[in-house]
Amino acid sequence: MKNKFIGFVCLIYCGIILFIILSNQMNNYLSPSMQKYIIISCPFLIFTSISLFISKSSNKFSIFDLILLLPLIILFFAGNGRLTTDFASNRNSTFKSFGNNIKKKNVHKNSNKNRNDTYNDYSDVSFDDVDFEIIDENYAGLSDEIVYNSNPSSLVGKTIRLRGFTLKRSSFLPKNYFGIGKYLISCCAADSSFGGFMAKINDLSKIKDNTWYEMEGVLELGRDTYNQKILVINVVNYKKINGDNEELYMYPCYAYGDGSCSEVVKYNLS
Repeated sequence: MKNKFIGFVCLIYCGIILFIILSNQMNNYLSPSMQKYIIISCPFLIFTSISLFISKSSNKFSIFDLILLLPLIILFFAGNGRLTTDFASNRNSTFKSFGNNIKKKNVHKNSNKNRNDTYNDYSDVSFDDVDFEIIDENYAGLSDEIVYNSNPSSLVGKTIRLRGFTLKRSSFLPKNYFGIGKYLISCCAADSSFGGFMAKINDLSKIKDNTWYEMEGVLELGRDTYNQKILVINVVNYKKINGDNEELYMYPCYAYGDGSCSEVVKYNLS
């Protein structure tokens, strides 16, 4: 009885995996670099199921074996597994991971010292040919290399264009700043965090939380909540966009194309 029950559960798991693959929902759960591992698990699940069905050993069924159904129940209530933008404030941020790696003396969290809160007029700046065009393939890589660049002064004044959703409620955002980005997934949706750029605008009330925008701006020096020098976007142009047509997640650059991160390395920021 127990063997047949476990074999049946294995078949259900395999069926769910195949359904997710055929319905093109795999990206809602796993990074592209991890999907091959879940795909190749199907043949092993089928083999295990058949072995259990034909096994002549008798193992007594226990009520505790029902725990194998728990992932199925969780998956049922999770729907299509796709996160929503209003969940971002409850997730960790890549800004936190950067801040935790700072090893400078006399760094005080939430310090406002030397923070650049001025708003320069860039109305005469052209964005026809921006210096940094942020797309899915370079989103994670460039956000890492720009925000906490080792030589930030060299990028001051560079223009940038990107699309993403906004985050205004986070302990890792300095006062009068907001985040614009996407969910960063290195393995699966369970380990997702908000990643992207810190930005500022003359009137922060114009920017709505958890809302999709296309923004253009100029890179300036700023300070994070650890008083670490960073690059922020001084937003010049912005417009709301339909988030239903946007990719919600970003992945490490090696998850795209041939894995060479060509859309990142071409900017030669390392």
